[in-house]
Formats: sequence, C-alpha cells, structure tokens
Amino acid sequence: MRAIQNSQKYLPLRKFRNILLAAAALLLCSAANAQNQGGSLADVARQARAQKQAQSSTSAADQVANELSEDQNDDAPGGFKTYKAGDYKLWVPAPFTEDAHNSDAILLSGPEVGSRHNLVLIGNRIPYSDNAGSDAILDAATGFVRRYLASASCSKNTLGGQSAYECDLSGAKLMGSTVTGSAWFIPASGNVYPVFCATPIDGKAWETLSNPHSTEAQKAAAREALDRDPDLKRVWQNCDTVFHSFHIKPGSATKVADSKPASDAPQAAAPKPAAQAASTAPARPSTVPTGYKAQAFQYCTAPTQCWDASVLVPADAQLVSSDCKQYAFQVNVQGTPFLLMAGPASNDCGPRPASDTNLVRWKELVDPETRRAPGTSSTISSETTKIDGKPAAIITIGFRKGLSEFMGKRAEVETNGTQVVVGCVAPRDHFPDGDAICSDLIDSLRLP
Repeated sequence: MRAIQNSQKYLPLRKFRNILLAAAALLLCSAANAQNQGGSLADVARQARAQKQAQSSTSAADQVANELSEDQNDDAPGGFKTYKAGDYKLWVPAPFTEDAHNSDAILLSGPEVGSRHNLVLIGNRIPYSDNAGSDAILDAATGFVRRYLASASCSKNTLGGQSAYECDLSGAKLMGSTVTGSAWFIPASGNVYPVFCATPIDGKAWETLSNPHSTEAQKAAAREALDRDPDLKRVWQNCDTVFHSFHIKPGSATKVADSKPASDAPQAAAPKPAAQAASTAPARPSTVPTGYKAQAFQYCTAPTQCWDASVLVPADAQLVSSDCKQYAFQVNVQGTPFLLMAGPASNDCGPRPASDTNLVRWKELVDPETRRAPGTSSTISSETTKIDGKPAAIITIGFRKGLSEFMGKRAEVETNGTQVVVGCVAPRDHFPDGDAICSDLIDSLRLP
C-alpha cells in the first residue's frame, strides 16, 4: 500500500517531466524542419541564445543557493559571524556594520558590549617574496600600522602555534577617535594578512596615561578607572576569538598587487585595552627544537598591565581552546589523548557558566583539593623548584571523572604579582607514557 501511495504522490511530477521532454523534442524537430525547408537561421540563433541565457540564469541561481547554504552552515560561535575576506575568513562579533573601507582594508563595527564595542579592521593581503626574511615582513607590518599610529612598534610572535607579527595599537587613530588594541599580521601562502581588533578608549584617560607631564597619582587613577571597567574584559575576549579564528582557504592564490600607501586609510573609533604599554616580551630560545613549536600567551594583573610568556609544545599538537588567555592543546601519545595547558591560573575574562567545557578542563588541572568534591582527588606529589629562574611548585594529582581515573601535573609559578600555570592531564593508566612530554612543556616555560 505504501508503494502505491508513493507512486501516486510522485505521478504529477512524472507527468510534468514527460511533458517537458515532449516539448523539447518538438522544439528540436521544428528547428530541424525550419532548416530543411529553408526557414530563417535567425530563428534557430534566437533559440540558441535563449537556451544559453536560461543556462546562465540557472548557474547564477545555483551560485546564490550555494552561498546561502554556506551561510546556513556557518560554524561561528554564538555572538559571531563568519566574515569571508577573499582567500581567508575569520569570525567577527555580530551583528556588525561596515564603517569605512578603501582599496587596502575594510573596517567593521561590532555590537555594543556594555558601554564599548569592537572594531575589526580586515586588510588586503600584502605579497612578499619567498626569499624575504622575517625582518622584511616585520618592516612591512610596522609600515602598515604606522598609517594609524605614527609611533607603532611590532614584534615577532606566534598565533595559534604559527609564526606571526603583533603590533600594539594603544593611541591609534581610527575615524578620528583615539583607540587601543592589537594588530596581527599572519604570513601564509606567500602573503601577509593584516587583522586589527580594537575598542574605543576614553580620550581623557588615554591623554592622562600618555602625557609625560601627568603625575604618577594621575596615571594610577586613570589605570584604576580602566581596570574597573568590566566591558573591557569582554571586548578583549572577543578580540582573542577574532584573531584565533583566522583561516586561510586551501589553494588560495599566492600573489596579488602590492598594497598601496594608505593616504585614504579607513579611519574609525576604537582597538584593545590601553594597557599593553607595560607588556614585556619574554626571553625565547633562538631556535625551536625539531619536533616542537613555540606558543606565546599573556598574563595580566589588570587590563592595563600585561606580560608575555611562552612554552614549547609538540609540532603536531592541536589547539583546542584559548579562552581567557588559557591555552589547551591536544596531542596523541601512543593513541591516547594528552591535554597540554598553559596560561594564567585565574579566570580574568568575566563570569562563565560552570558547565563551560574550557573552564571545566582548566579547573581539572589547576584547582586545589579544597575546591574539588570530597573524595574525588588526591595529591600524589609536590616539590619546590625553579623554572626560568623563578620559584615554582610542581604538583602531581589524581582525580576521578565519573568512573574514569585521571592524572595531572602542573607547575605553579608566581611572577609579577600573579600566578602562571603550565601542565598536562591524561588518563591515569596512560599518563606515564607522556610524562616526559609534560616535563618538557613545564621546563620550556619562559617568562619576562
């Protein structure tokens, strides 16, 4: 019975298809008769043009449908939208509007975050020679940023485990307003890709901080005012998501016309907390050992007081999260996943749900027994030592998740008035297999 019902259901469609086929056959036959009988070739030509236009319309419709389908499959997290910039894409706080653009860049303005909002500047790719060294790329990045901040300085860094270049935007001018934030330049496929993320800053506060005649008391009051601003932490968290979402499309073209000097550079209001003036780059090994890659991270005592640190992770380690400057990588050791983590011990980016996966993962490594459910964990060992010349404690723990047993090892280092944690977590039975990798991670910590 079901087969009969289905047959009846689709019968009109079959009839329609048969009618179309018959009409097509009749049209072809008419065209042939017209030629055989000496009919006008113009009629046949018109029919051919009509058929070509119909095919073109179908192709255009297919393209629109594909684009709509791609939008529906957007994998951006809540509050963000994937922005496609030619041969790369990234996540931008949404909904956003286009504030300004020129031949070199486009400036997007995100939604209000309390009293602030994010600005994201997406620059066109800057081609560079395959023989260009890091100094040449650094010069290109610095030159680009100085269109917005004459005193801008940039340094080589890593983003998502890959070499990149970071520039401080504190005091930059966009659309006539003073802003603060960061600019990243990501080399890929023979080009460098500029991405800025920023937020407006109170002009009076910035004037106080940047004025050499301001007293220390005045500067302290200005910093305190910024530190009390809860919206700053939220916009900086948005910026972290923007930068780490950068994704180059496979098979992208490698060369384009050179970027033009930006006499018409977009101007708008806003980048990142005015604070990184106090950021100090850590000492890093001049060469990264074979099989490893460097990962930079930041820790802060306040939005205006941050420092850079770095660790080495296996080259095949995959970044699984970087919320709140707390990095987590996964690497397989003899078929078993190991989590490698590094970052500031405390959550400095505002409240998060207790069920947040990244927060849960981090707390499994860093929480002392007093913050865990009774009977679910134990301290296996604890020792004091020094890491990068600073006092540190290395603690090995055991804990349960449901019926599963896990182990973790972490190093706690006090530096610049805050605590940095580096360590790893794995199933208890397999932890010894990756203990050496965990020790290498801890020993590789570099601090300013």
